[in-house]
Amino acid sequence: MTSLAQSVIARAIKQRDLLQSMTEQTKKISARVTSRDRAVSAEVDGLGSLTGLWLGPPASRLDPDTLATLIVETAQAAAKLSAERYNFLLKEFMTRMDELQRAPLTRSDGTVFEPD
Repeated sequence: MTSLAQSVIARAIKQRDLLQSMTEQTKKISARVTSRDRAVSAEVDGLGSLTGLWLGPPASRLDPDTLATLIVETAQAAAKLSAERYNFLLKEFMTRMDELQRAPLTRSDGTVFEPD
């Protein structure tokens, strides 16, 4: 196998590993937000799906419409926080993937190929 082919394979392995890491980190993202009055806490995953909902003692004193609105607002705040975390992770992933894509490759004669 030529050095250029080995360089390409090594890059592909690094890119695969980076993608696997991104997938694993995305699965670990979660955000939990509690309303100011502590009536509602909501937790979402990295995709913004609700994974937990807790009602505190103040919730029992709220009328149903107010409680429903508070649940939705709290869940939306958690989803926003989760999205911010995901976007940060995605930005880092894209930066590293771009660096790998632009990294020079070595040919069998020792010369270096610089991708555009």
